[in-house]
Amino acid sequence: MNKAKRLEKIRELREFVDQINGESTKDSLILVEGKRDLDALSYLGCSGNIQMYHNYKNIVDLADNFRVKYKKLILLLDLDDSGEIMSRKISHLLNQRYIDNSYRKKIIKITQGKIRTTEELKSFYNSML
Repeated sequence: MNKAKRLEKIRELREFVDQINGESTKDSLILVEGKRDLDALSYLGCSGNIQMYHNYKNIVDLADNFRVKYKKLILLLDLDDSGEIMSRKISHLLNQRYIDNSYRKKIIKITQGKIRTTEELKSFYNSML
């Protein structure tokens, strides 16, 4: 990839981070699978209300906690089969309401489908530098 394209990807990632940070101040919960995913987002500059799926006892615990505290759930679960299954289960449990999958789609677009897990965002970003 040439330098101009790499710089464009860096700009897109920074815009993505700004959007995530803006969302986290609007009664939104950003959900990732595990610690490495959280670390990768933090490395990129994401802050705010980002929580790990594995902090909850089960999917019902997550849904109950979400309904009490938040208005929007942004799913940044992995783009692999397990992440897709978890996303569908969560969406089904919350009747598709309050769920925002658009950021997962943005990751696919920015990385051109080259990453399958959220934690890979860190290495993708570093490869663009």
